[in-house]
Amino acid sequence: MQVADRIVEWITRERPIERKLLVAGLACLATVGAGPGWALATKVFGHDITISRIQPIPDLLSWTIGGTGGLLLIAAGLLAGIRYRDDRKDRSRHLVLTIEQRGLRDTADTPLLDAIPQSIKGRRQPLVVDIRDRIKDGVVTDPEAALERVVGLPRLIESYKNGKDPSDIVVVYGGLSPVPFTFLAGVLLDDESQIVTLDWDRASEAWRQLNSEDDGDSFKVAGIEQLPPGTTEVAVAVSVSYLVDPEAVSRSLPSSPIVELKLPRRSPDNHWSEAKQQRLMMEFLTNMIRLADSGVKTIHLFLAAQNSVVFRLGRVYDKRNLPRVLVYQYQKGRKVEHPWSIEMPVQDVEKAAIRWL
Repeated sequence: MQVADRIVEWITRERPIERKLLVAGLACLATVGAGPGWALATKVFGHDITISRIQPIPDLLSWTIGGTGGLLLIAAGLLAGIRYRDDRKDRSRHLVLTIEQRGLRDTADTPLLDAIPQSIKGRRQPLVVDIRDRIKDGVVTDPEAALERVVGLPRLIESYKNGKDPSDIVVVYGGLSPVPFTFLAGVLLDDESQIVTLDWDRASEAWRQLNSEDDGDSFKVAGIEQLPPGTTEVAVAVSVSYLVDPEAVSRSLPSSPIVELKLPRRSPDNHWSEAKQQRLMMEFLTNMIRLADSGVKTIHLFLAAQNSVVFRLGRVYDKRNLPRVLVYQYQKGRKVEHPWSIEMPVQDVEKAAIRWL
């Protein structure tokens, strides 16, 4: 019984497109060569096709039409086979690591893996960093436990590389996670050469590429020129989607001067341009270098930005040459709106750590 089932399964199996083309082409040639009155039925792309030789057609014309059609179908089948073989080789050699941070919203029913552009070839490997069980009603209930999951990201990635050439690995990143954990992911992944960043479109409830036009908006910077000489610690407020409240920052760090980087046109949907994000990253980096050059040793960073922007700010932050940086969590309605931060593993800080105010 098993043998019979295997035979039926083999006969009725779905055949690759190149095999269908080859069968159709050979059928054309066989029909032409079989002589008058022959007809043959086959299927191409799931459609029933009947190929027949009509008696009145002269032999030369029949061979020209049927033979040419058959040869073209065979050629198309061979080309499709070569393309399939090359694509299969690419998939076996290339690895696409899909890193999804889950925290502020449940995106399990629309995983990032399903949103990878078809242009990115390779075997897909999903990596999910899920801290939703450490968040309740938007409040991180156990930052230390959540941190442990994020800091393990580099080791997790390394376990899938298996000695592959860096050019054969592409990382696709997307997430919805609290700001400090998102920035930390960027810091941890700054050495990955090829990263494609997607973001969650709240309106369409789907992952989306950064493929909109650049609106030309740039940061307006205030406070750097007014820093007192000898300042070693500053609070930096970066406002992209919403405005970081400078009064809330002052209540959290009353003794630190504030430097502001603000977009004039703030909006939850002002970040869908790849070119714009790259420009904003360079503007941010330039101003962090200015602070370092002025003698600042510690930066307290307050961010109001979309996930992809926060992640890329973390990636662009030079952990070898820029000052120590702590990224703060905002909790609206608290007496102190920024109760804790993550000190990033930059400069001489070996491991990220939670710092409470």
